[in-house]
Amino acid sequence: MVKMDINSFLRRKGKKWLLLDSLLIINMAILTLIMLIFQVYWGDINLIVSDYVGFEINLVFIIIVIVLLPLIYGATILHVHLRNIKKNNEIKPCILNKIFPIVLMFIYSSLFALLLSSLEQYSRLIPQVIEFYSIFLTIPLSLLLILGLYPLMKSIPQWKNHLSNRILNEEIKSKVILGLLLTGYFFAFASPLLFIPSNVIFGGLPPKPNIIAHRGASHLAPENTIVAGELAVEHGAVGWEVDIRISVDGELFLLHDDTLTRTTNVEDIFPNRKNDRAETFTLSELRQLDAGSWFADKDPYGALAFGRISKEDGDNYRGIQIPMFEEILNFTRDNDFLIDLDTKLPSSSHLYSDVYFETILNETLESGINLTKVMIFTSNAEWIDLIKQKNATDILLGMDMRSNPSLEEFKMSEYNYTIIKTGDEYSNELYRSFYLNNIPVMVYTIDSIERFSQLWCLGTSFVMTNEVHTFNDLKNPIWYLNIEIYIVLWSIIYIATLSSLLIVKFVLLKKRKE
Repeated sequence: MVKMDINSFLRRKGKKWLLLDSLLIINMAILTLIMLIFQVYWGDINLIVSDYVGFEINLVFIIIVIVLLPLIYGATILHVHLRNIKKNNEIKPCILNKIFPIVLMFIYSSLFALLLSSLEQYSRLIPQVIEFYSIFLTIPLSLLLILGLYPLMKSIPQWKNHLSNRILNEEIKSKVILGLLLTGYFFAFASPLLFIPSNVIFGGLPPKPNIIAHRGASHLAPENTIVAGELAVEHGAVGWEVDIRISVDGELFLLHDDTLTRTTNVEDIFPNRKNDRAETFTLSELRQLDAGSWFADKDPYGALAFGRISKEDGDNYRGIQIPMFEEILNFTRDNDFLIDLDTKLPSSSHLYSDVYFETILNETLESGINLTKVMIFTSNAEWIDLIKQKNATDILLGMDMRSNPSLEEFKMSEYNYTIIKTGDEYSNELYRSFYLNNIPVMVYTIDSIERFSQLWCLGTSFVMTNEVHTFNDLKNPIWYLNIEIYIVLWSIIYIATLSSLLIVKFVLLKKRKE
């Protein structure tokens, strides 16, 4: 067996190919990690892409397989090259293994960048998750840097040999290397205080965000149905968001998509109209459709596969009808639930487009629901004027979710807004500012337990989610620290670092004298 120490390894040829192999493995490992970060959104991503291409596709599975193949390839050639350099003292890869890793990294990184840009609402989760786990990386890294300080300082003379004498003399080489080393250490140790994680709280822990079920408990039951609302109540939500459309004969019903294809069996009942807009159907036609079997058959979010619901529950979903808005209002009223009305305005040619808002408001008032439990987020002047005309000003009027207003814009608004809705596009500082100014904020649609913990620490009042069952079980954020404890923790690390630096300097000076 051939033994190889670090010095003999450095003398061998072809080491650059080991670096290339390692870069390929790291690149593919990062892409795999990104896919794992998105795990909670896999079902949604598959549905979005399937709807876009016009047929069912498990895009996530395909991506994972495609990423794992070059990961295995990279690990294999790295193993072969390590064996060759150990046995033959050099690496001589074929032309394919020289070019292929570079091509793979370029193609895969480009495709992932394109995918993330097209799924912008999910891509912001990456820095959020990195920030969430940063403390578990920076503390061990800091300890490693402290432990590695002496070996690094001791190896400065060896590093000098790799710098050209033509450009730098011996004295300047030492200063350059030491300067780079100290600069790296400074930024490594300063970053935790320059970029404080959102899970570090300033004062007491804010109350847990109220949970709003997005289209009901839509990862456990067919969305926008009574059963999804029942499960939302069962799992501790304080309210739900519903999507309201109007039929061709002027009846309000619940549906998110423009068409009925994804969430009903319209293809079986009305095959020639499967791609028609939902608002072109009469209420009697809509009530013929099965709005539950798709969930039991496709199990889009793994509720059946992971045992979150039973097979009997899934079978009970079959035959569920699209609910009328009146039914939804009665259910909301009887359960003392909040309801966020997401309006889906019909086309201008629709017979009832001019009275769409009025029809919604009339049915809401007729239901006898507590208006302080009704939430409407809009900047539509017609909608807001109608609320005033009907003397329904007890409704919780929220600032339009697409505007993402600043604190000043919210306060200076001409309308009597009481809450803000955002797609999680604010900075940590602004979330804290809203909390400190007692301005409620609802953030949608949050399915990541890490992000939910962060928003909790930032003082968010409401979080809209599909993962009602997951968030309800949380008694505290996954982790949080008071700012004082956080500063003390890093102060101890800083003191340990400075002490280590002084000890290293003393040891090195003593060795020089000897």
